[in-house]
Amino acid sequence: MKKILCAVFALLMCIVMLFAGCGDSPKGGVVDQTDDSAANNNVILSDNKIEEGATTVEEDLGVGVETFIGGNYYLEGVVYSEGEVMPLILSTDGKNYQFTANYSGVSLGMLLLDDATYMVLPREKQYAALSETLISALDLDSGLGVNDFQAITKENEGIGNANVTQYSVTINGTAGLCTIYTFADSYFKLYSIGDDLIQIESYDLDDVMTIQIVVDQISAQIPADQLTLKGFEEASPTSFIKALMSSITP
Repeated sequence: MKKILCAVFALLMCIVMLFAGCGDSPKGGVVDQTDDSAANNNVILSDNKIEEGATTVEEDLGVGVETFIGGNYYLEGVVYSEGEVMPLILSTDGKNYQFTANYSGVSLGMLLLDDATYMVLPREKQYAALSETLISALDLDSGLGVNDFQAITKENEGIGNANVTQYSVTINGTAGLCTIYTFADSYFKLYSIGDDLIQIESYDLDDVMTIQIVVDQISAQIPADQLTLKGFEEASPTSFIKALMSSITP
């Protein structure tokens, strides 16, 4: 779970770098302005209304949370982070990972398949292997970029390394549960109602939220068009960049 959410953040940074200045930013969510810290004011919050309750123990996690922490799933949702709001699809079978985000009407994916990394344009049905040349050409080798994505997804720290606590919550007026997984350098909150996973949040140890995902659906059944390049045409770095630029040009 930890590596997947870290990889989402790395992918998000890649997409922000690619689309900086291209079109209007997505709309949605509200900026948290409960204090004056710059970090806090950059966090975007979903519209879910969550009220914390009492600490509890040994609650049933529900199918949605169990599926997510099991590490084999297909998830659709919306990610909120660092001023960006993006529809996102996550697929993983425990070894391979696929992340597809939509930014200002442009769909862009990254696929780690059999230890190779690809960038994918789902609508154009094109993909390109992420060679060092392409990574450099797209300026994805600085900050939390492709190299971080590749490293994070190959880490092995799993849920067994986390300290787990739970407390009751009310989500949009309905009783639910928050399950917290704390690692050495971060912690994650999974909000659920019964079998439904509602929201996922990532925090650093200074209690600053780094990512928030509102979950629309999650399933252990991964669609046939995920974690594969079947039906896609391989493009050269030059033609891929041309297709990418064409897709983001109004």
